Amino acid sequence: MIIGLTGESGAGKSSVARLLDMFGLYIIDCDGISRTLDTDKAYIAQVEKAFGREVISFCGAHKKVNRKALGEKVFGRNAEAGDVTTLNEISHPIIIGKVHDGIAYAKACGKTAVIDAPLLFESGLDKICDITIGVIAPEKVRIERLCARDGIDALTAKKRFAAQKDDAFLKANCTHIIVNDDDEAALSESVRALMKILTKGTDR
Repeated sequence: MIIGLTGESGAGKSSVARLLDMFGLYIIDCDGISRTLDTDKAYIAQVEKAFGREVISFCGAHKKVNRKALGEKVFGRNAEAGDVTTLNEISHPIIIGKVHDGIAYAKACGKTAVIDAPLLFESGLDKICDITIGVIAPEKVRIERLCARDGIDALTAKKRFAAQKDDAFLKANCTHIIVNDDDEAALSESVRALMKILTKGTDR
């Protein structure tokens, strides 16, 4: 089975992924994959060409994508229309290739693969999933989490939300919805209940 896991920034998707990992599922972390691109020469060249040298850091002769600067460029107050699309067009093909590598590895190990992807639908990865899980949370909670995690202000957080699929879309398009409103016990129980449903589904 291939499971797609997604949710808006700050909804707590990573917390759900950790719980699924505890149940023995193989997690393919697309955010983690994207972070490895920061030192990929081909990716760096495309990002620099699209967004300028100000999003690139230098360590001697070596270049690296400055994730904070890039985030501000794409999602900040002065972001231009189309910046998010441009970044996705650069990163998605590379990430998708690595996701397929992860799926092949999970299959070889006899494990269920979980594609943990904030842009699951935007990238088209939902089409290869047997089921999809959407993680949602109240906007106030998501803003607080994102500002604390990334050191950004509420306006920048809301701009990130605007570039993503909202709760209504996830409820309409995901097979299952998990609400993560800061109650860890409830979240754990929700994941446990979902695992029972998935296990029964694979037994049929």
